[in-house]
Amino acid sequence: MLFALLSALCWAGFDFCRKKLAAYYDAPLMSVVFSLSVLPVFLMLWVYGGAKLPSIEYFLPASFSGLLAAIASVAFIRALAIGKIAIVLSMLSFTPVCSALLAWLWLKEPLTLVQIFGILGIVSGSFWLMGARLNTSEGGIWQALLTSACWGCSIVIDKYALQYSDKAFHATYITIIVLSATALALGVRVKLDAIQKHIGWWSVSALVFSSAVIFQLVAIELMQPGIVEGLKRSIGIISAMLVGAWIFKEQLTNKQCVAIFFMLLSTLILLI
Repeated sequence: MLFALLSALCWAGFDFCRKKLAAYYDAPLMSVVFSLSVLPVFLMLWVYGGAKLPSIEYFLPASFSGLLAAIASVAFIRALAIGKIAIVLSMLSFTPVCSALLAWLWLKEPLTLVQIFGILGIVSGSFWLMGARLNTSEGGIWQALLTSACWGCSIVIDKYALQYSDKAFHATYITIIVLSATALALGVRVKLDAIQKHIGWWSVSALVFSSAVIFQLVAIELMQPGIVEGLKRSIGIISAMLVGAWIFKEQLTNKQCVAIFFMLLSTLILLI
């Protein structure tokens, strides 16, 4: 549970860094640079751990997971480009549902009834908090749902693949796939002089991003992936709202305050 919480907090920190950098860079460029920045970290961890190669059984599920993660990355950027941020973030709350279902059906890891209620509470709380509705005519909703499904399934496949590989190699391999696919699909060209203007934020982002990934891989080896995803989404959304209120002076309505309390309660249920 500790690693899941650490991962969720790091993801929340990464979201904050991403919001700061979004004021200067577009989403496709940020996606590619983030992958480029964490790749050396994962490579160093792999070499430090002995640079062991995985068994042959690893590559098929890991490649499929990387492909899903790449599709999710491209779909997420597309959803942000054509849809409302509240709709997109609300749709992402479905990731723990996808993770929990696949882990139950494939890995035979069911949730308790209390944990099911906790995840459903996070999903409904997210919609309540964002003031969103499940309207299929909304721009970006299908891309956001595709993102949710791909990310929700990839974390379960990650757990399966980790039977045959260490975490550092897996993080490296997945990052290479995502980086290659997104760079090609989005046609991104990285200019070093533009990146150097905010090198401090890029460095902090690389640190929290790589930490979030490693902690998450440790967590899913110990827990049901649906719980890990549920904590990540809940803490990420709540943190974003609170940071917006405290740092960016964004006003929270009474309805949003109640929704945050409801999501916190649902998160505590997952921790039981």
